[in-house]
Amino acid sequence: MAFFQFGIKRRGSPLLFSSTRTLHHVSTPRASPRRFAPPSLDNIEEVEAYWAGGFHPISIGDCFAQGRYRVLHKLGYGGSSTVWLARDREDSGKLVTLKVLRADSSSTRNPALIIPDILRAASLDCSGIQLVDDHFFVEGPNGSHLSLVSSFAGPSIPVMLDCPGRVAGSRRLRSDLARKVAKQIAMSLYCMHRTGVVHGDITTSNILFSLSPHVITGWADADVYNNLGRPETEQVRSHDGKPGPASAPTELVAPIDNANLMNSSLIQESVMLADFGQSYMVASPPKDYTPATLPNYYSPEARFEGRASFEADIWALGCTIFEIRSGFPLFSSFLGSDADILKQTVEILGRLPDPWWEAFEERALWFEDDGEPKNIQDQESAGVFLYASKSSVQEQLQSVGTQDEAPLSDEGFMFEKSGIRLTEREVDLLADLLGKMLKYRPEDRIGMQEVLVHPWFTVLD
Repeated sequence: MAFFQFGIKRRGSPLLFSSTRTLHHVSTPRASPRRFAPPSLDNIEEVEAYWAGGFHPISIGDCFAQGRYRVLHKLGYGGSSTVWLARDREDSGKLVTLKVLRADSSSTRNPALIIPDILRAASLDCSGIQLVDDHFFVEGPNGSHLSLVSSFAGPSIPVMLDCPGRVAGSRRLRSDLARKVAKQIAMSLYCMHRTGVVHGDITTSNILFSLSPHVITGWADADVYNNLGRPETEQVRSHDGKPGPASAPTELVAPIDNANLMNSSLIQESVMLADFGQSYMVASPPKDYTPATLPNYYSPEARFEGRASFEADIWALGCTIFEIRSGFPLFSSFLGSDADILKQTVEILGRLPDPWWEAFEERALWFEDDGEPKNIQDQESAGVFLYASKSSVQEQLQSVGTQDEAPLSDEGFMFEKSGIRLTEREVDLLADLLGKMLKYRPEDRIGMQEVLVHPWFTVLD
């Protein structure tokens, strides 16, 4: 997934804390010694994952599919792929996104190939969904890699909202733009659900802003580098000083600087829903399906029972809508643990239903059996680092704008001015919508049709 780095600070707790950037690395076997020296470049994929079954080594200038696609720059990486900006030399030289999967994630049965065909066959307007336009397999030293070609899209929501050195939430989309973006994603998900498809990975990282075609169409290579910066590279270094194996690239490439993608003339006020790696037809779920989205978007049934469904998408969409409007996640993991997210969930939504409550083994550190936080003395005695306190979605929304740190310069017309708070009317409406989407039991959540007609999207216009 491209453009997914972000920082988090938690609201509404006794301690305000900052997480490290959330990066999805692919681990290597513990018995395997590390072969490479750590890179000095930021935002680089796990170099040790260039081995049999892992990433495919790619360099700037490489060509694929009999020379059709030529790599110009790097867009990012995820746990199962690296993502590149390439030029399609057979289609007017247009710029495209090239996602090259790890060999052990590559298959002709990959949902990213199957789901787009299903959506195209449906007589519905799914224009807000980033579909795969072409695919091919590339053979390399680490195996056979499925490569997906799609339209060149802009930054994700987390990248748009990222504000290094400032409290998360200090940068937010304009209120009307936030509602417009949330409505577009809700409509895209409704399209998928009507087609019988569960997305399975609704997160802000999978929401990409569209780029203005009349700006980037016709860009020569020099225009790409003048506007987005030239690739920053670093030689791969082994611990023993010997040349790297054929399984690794000769040099590492840093992704395009996010600041270069924030040019207001490039970004449109529209978004696309991307990434179908976790998607499936609800009528025929895979037998070995395991939910694999980020834990702070997990629905309770996905977390405790391994079940994903339309209803799990709606839970994740609720978390996503909150983040789009507030600028910070509803649930976030400071300690990197599932228990930390569950603690926050109970703080905001109350006691989990049985038997999920009993499955939350660490609950006794923070909560009484009725889900109410224990007094501070009891929590201190249990040795907890972060105390539990009572909160609500409404309180979290009321905190928006109260801890903003002003930018050093004007951030542009797409963002809300520092210190602006949600009106009481909007807090009530959005809390009502999210409360209906974030019901613990999936059968109690509203469906996408009800989401789309909720007054939060329209009454404030």
